Amino acid sequence: MIDNMIALVRRQALHRGAQLAYTFLFDGEVNRVNLTYGELDRRSRAIGAWLQLAGAAGERVLLLYPHGLEFLTAFLGCLYAGAIAVPAYPPRLNRSERRLQKIIEDTQASTALTTKAVLARVERIFSDEPRQMPEVVGHG
Repeated sequence: MIDNMIALVRRQALHRGAQLAYTFLFDGEVNRVNLTYGELDRRSRAIGAWLQLAGAAGERVLLLYPHGLEFLTAFLGCLYAGAIAVPAYPPRLNRSERRLQKIIEDTQASTALTTKAVLARVERIFSDEPRQMPEVVGHG
């Protein structure tokens, strides 16, 4: 299944690279972000290469993303790297910090990927107990 998904992304990037693959609508219609097949493949492979260099192949990687295209590229990046994606909602002000700590304990995630905006919230959560925090990388 994973090889088929990666093969599909690569094939689409090769044959339809400049064509629109995804559009994310922030407000329903007007404010949008587009991603071509080529961009999807390049961004996903870049994340996958970083994960491999970080030694995350075969490891669980926590994906802490709000709705958007960053999640998609990170998920595919995990597939490219041979890592196990563990999607979870990023921490919110009205949610318990314990929820995220429990997910990390249960999955034994060694790395977490998120956006730069979410990174500060994650670091605050673990400021008291940094030993439980996986390596967290923010991008985008």
